[in-house]
Amino acid sequence: MLLKSKYLDPSMVRWGAVGLTTFVIDYSVFITLFQLTSSVLISNLISMSIATSFNYYTHHRWTFKSDQNHAQSSLKYLVNLIFWWVVSTSIIKSLLVLDVDARLAKLAPLALVIPINYFVLNKIVFKKKT
Repeated sequence: MLLKSKYLDPSMVRWGAVGLTTFVIDYSVFITLFQLTSSVLISNLISMSIATSFNYYTHHRWTFKSDQNHAQSSLKYLVNLIFWWVVSTSIIKSLLVLDVDARLAKLAPLALVIPINYFVLNKIVFKKKT
């Protein structure tokens, strides 16, 4: 029990559930739009916009139970989002140039984002007031 409480905070479990749902939304919208448009930029922008809207509100209210007003947390979230969108889109475009299938290329940025994102959201974006 001590090991579980020391290393597995309930917010981490909620973060994982929200992250998985966000991934399904993002991935399915991206693949659908990419098949229709063949544009990484448009497909990734729309899929990430839809997925991250869901992600923001769910993390703010449920995962981190933030007491910050939306003016504070949404600005930090937006900066975080733009940064990861640029990184993600650049990785996907680079992989497509190397003839990697778009369905696989879309997964590649996750290896970088996932390990860092919980801590950024918990400690910076939705940090509780002290």
